[in-house]
Amino acid sequence: MDIRNTMNYSLFALLILTALIAGKSVDGYPAGGAQEGAGDEWAADAIENGCSCHADTQLNEGMYRLEGIPQKYIPEQTYNLSLQINDSNVVSEEDAIRYGGFLSEVSEGAYQTNENYWIGGDGSYISHNANSNDVRNWTFQWTAPAEGTGDAIFTMYFNVVNGLGTNGDQWSYFTAISLGTPQLASEEVSIHELGVSLMQYWIALIALGVVFFSIFVAYVVIRGGSAHYRG
Repeated sequence: MDIRNTMNYSLFALLILTALIAGKSVDGYPAGGAQEGAGDEWAADAIENGCSCHADTQLNEGMYRLEGIPQKYIPEQTYNLSLQINDSNVVSEEDAIRYGGFLSEVSEGAYQTNENYWIGGDGSYISHNANSNDVRNWTFQWTAPAEGTGDAIFTMYFNVVNGLGTNGDQWSYFTAISLGTPQLASEEVSIHELGVSLMQYWIALIALGVVFFSIFVAYVVIRGGSAHYRG
């Protein structure tokens, strides 16, 4: 295989955190999160355990290409993300009505919905629906979080199917990151809000002053005594 072709379908190194870790399993749905009985609970389970309905183990073959995730996002800006799957190991039959699907979770910001996707968790989840399971490429939108939120972590599962049932289908996943602005520091709290009265505050300051003054006097006395010492 041409190494350059493989690289063309690789996620940029700065975006990759982990990739292709085997050993997870859960049920998948042709209509994704929009399937009856799916929804947020299914999405959370799938993100945690993967999808075994199309294969018992995750595939470490095939190629994918993810575009649009910024290395460092601009707060509250909306980005077009594109996920493309190219897996020649699973040939889609000519009359098949389904070819693939995906599910993604983002830790910050929110995915935007339209008629081709299911959105859950107030925008933290997105998946294909019945309108978009006949392709192996999807373009959707993500709006970055507000200033000071921190990094956004994307987890994406995808599968490729031949349209003839679950035999011979394959799935995998990866995670990526978009760097954000540093999280805002907590607001400063005045000493009075900590339960310290004004009188206690001044008493503490006077006590500190007395301590420093005593140290200074002791230093002067000791220094003066040493200067007149005759051995």
